[in-house]
Amino acid sequence: MQKNTEKTVVHIYNDVAFKWLFGREKESRPLTKLLNAVVAHDGLGPGFSEIEIKNPYDESQPLSKQKQGILDIRAKDKETGIWFDLEMEASSFTYYPNRSLYYLTGMYRDQLPKGRDNYYELRPCFGIHLLKSDIFFGDDCSDWFHHFGMLNYKTHKQLNNHLELYYVELNKFLKAVKNKTIKWGELEQWSDYIAKPQDPSKSLPEYLKTNQEIKEVHEMLRTFTQNDQLQEQYRLHEEWLRVQRTERYAKQKLQQDYVHALKMKEEAEREKFQAFFLLQEKDVAIQEKDVAIKEKDQEINRLKKIAQIKDRWHSILRSRFRGNIVKF
Repeated sequence: MQKNTEKTVVHIYNDVAFKWLFGREKESRPLTKLLNAVVAHDGLGPGFSEIEIKNPYDESQPLSKQKQGILDIRAKDKETGIWFDLEMEASSFTYYPNRSLYYLTGMYRDQLPKGRDNYYELRPCFGIHLLKSDIFFGDDCSDWFHHFGMLNYKTHKQLNNHLELYYVELNKFLKAVKNKTIKWGELEQWSDYIAKPQDPSKSLPEYLKTNQEIKEVHEMLRTFTQNDQLQEQYRLHEEWLRVQRTERYAKQKLQQDYVHALKMKEEAEREKFQAFFLLQEKDVAIQEKDVAIKEKDQEINRLKKIAQIKDRWHSILRSRFRGNIVKF
């Protein structure tokens, strides 16, 4: 097989690179340590020592367009029987929590063949999602790790540990690193390594050299970058990701334009209504003014009639009393 001797920077969050590094049967140590780092981060998870990958990466099978965005790693701990669905997601989805829960419950349901009710055989399922983009907005960047389970709302007592979801938001993590709010541990080391572009020709930074499995992965990257077939699959997936980002941006732009057009239409309708309302008010004011003028004219006419009557009476009295004027 031809070797690619060029120095190559690798994005670990690329599905091809990620699954080749963590999804091969013969190289399960890094996966085991990564799973332990996530589940043990908040001190609530058991330790795992023998992880069996159920859908190992197959280099001989090129990625189809249908499979480009669905490269999760399904694994099972032989000792505890716990199932894992590990996904590295480089793209953003509006309903990602719904999607991740759907996959997790599907894995839980698939443990029992149709028609069987041996529910005691069901084992816990842990969904672990490493996310390049944020999905929980409004949080402080220090809230980059999220662990969800099934709890009583009132007492926070756990129903059981059969459905657990973990989300690691790498973008927030990097912001927290920049803000120097990180307390370094194993998950922080893994998050830092996965979130940043890696050049296997360069040494690891000192703060990652204490993690033996990260050192192993970094060495594995040398092989990855020298394999032409893997590099071609990696390149194709990078291109697919670029297309996805472009389409997502175009979709967001269309949505923004649509929302803007709706706002402009609403504003025009509002201005039209206001103009109509002002015109109505003006018409009412004119009508009220006309009524007032009419009433004033009527009052003037009434006073004129009274004056005319008084004048006639004066004339009558003058003629009757021959010049003696009686004043009213």
